[in-house]
Amino acid sequence: MAVVEIKKKGNIFVVTLNDPVTGNAINAEALSAHRQVLAELEAVSENSAVVVTSSDTKSWCVGLDFEWIEGQSAEEFENTFKELEEIFGRWALLALPTVACVTGHCMAGGAIFASVMDFRIMRSDRGWFAFTEIDVKIPLSPILYGMADLLPNKQTVRDLLLTGRRIGGEDAQKLGVVDESHLLEQLLPRAMEIAEELAQKDLKTYSAMKQLLKQKLLEQIKLELNE
Repeated sequence: MAVVEIKKKGNIFVVTLNDPVTGNAINAEALSAHRQVLAELEAVSENSAVVVTSSDTKSWCVGLDFEWIEGQSAEEFENTFKELEEIFGRWALLALPTVACVTGHCMAGGAIFASVMDFRIMRSDRGWFAFTEIDVKIPLSPILYGMADLLPNKQTVRDLLLTGRRIGGEDAQKLGVVDESHLLEQLLPRAMEIAEELAQKDLKTYSAMKQLLKQKLLEQIKLELNE
């Protein structure tokens, strides 16, 4: 069974993070699975939308798999960051509307992943959203910071990045980190409702508007590619 699965329900692509043993940690297998999913989504030309959820009711994505990275050399770890930038950048600029359905813990690289989605809804009664890089002593690259900075509340971005503070779904909504928070049983149905509405939008127009909203990140990515 793939650690990232994709199924189509009507005009909605449901992408499920499916590695509950690790909390959907990001490792080589996960990055490879994301590439396969993204290749399928990037080929879509009809009006559609994407919901990214998790089969784990405890965690949505807890970030990098520490067992995977702890034995990496400095060069290997630098390449890992570049892979993250590539995968998250493709998610950020995907032409299709994207909705993160955050079922539980959304930490470190997982919080970056959620930040690049167009919309975010989060479980209200369990799970933390946090940028924990400050505590694990792994500073963000400029591009990964640019992805965190896609969140609309800049003061909150600053506070979370510099403190590593963990916030639950209700506080995340109050601080503008997520658009809505709901109990678990309401979460996926609500995400599907949002996605259904977004799937009615003209894809070319939506993509153009998204690129305007994320223009600074797009320029950062292009600059790095040209270096």
